[in-house]
Amino acid sequence: MAAGDHLEVPRQHGLFKHHGIDLGDDTVVHYLEGRQIIRSHINEFCDGESFNVVMHKAMYPINATLKRAKSRIGEQNYNLLFNNCEHFANWCKTGSHSSKQIDDWF
Repeated sequence: MAAGDHLEVPRQHGLFKHHGIDLGDDTVVHYLEGRQIIRSHINEFCDGESFNVVMHKAMYPINATLKRAKSRIGEQNYNLLFNNCEHFANWCKTGSHSSKQIDDWF
């Protein structure tokens, strides 16, 4: 785990995965339970689960990823289908506003 990494952890007994961006100081920026984008300690983000680092073929430099993640802290525009935690993390890391989980459901 390193600054700028895209992290994912299982939620709801593995039914879906929660995503965020590691800030490199034991904190992660992510959508809190569909309410708003927050910065929280890695332990709160993981909620007792182990995380995985999501690998991307093309991505922004670390500083750009961190800047993008921090710029959206406080945002309250969550939408399960169009603006969820995976959309957010992918956008921070690659610029692509996408969610594989949603694509796979449809």
